[in-house]
Amino acid sequence: MKRLTLYQRLKPKAKETLRGNAVKYELSTEEIVELLKSTQFYSDLTINQIKNIIVFSETFPKSISDLTYGDFLFESSLDEAP
Repeated sequence: MKRLTLYQRLKPKAKETLRGNAVKYELSTEEIVELLKSTQFYSDLTINQIKNIIVFSETFPKSISDLTYGDFLFESSLDEAP
């Protein structure tokens, strides 16, 4: 099975807000989208990249566990459906 990218797993609300912010912050949001489209695992992101995703998607962790594992931003399924 093929692994989903982080962009494919990004929760709909976060993706919608990120797209909405592209009007005002085109370069920053483009960089985030390209990063998410080329990355499969949350653990591969740097703290600075996670911060930028949080800021431009306006999606904030509710707990340290959310921040540690990315559950507040991404759906849990790693693989595409067959």
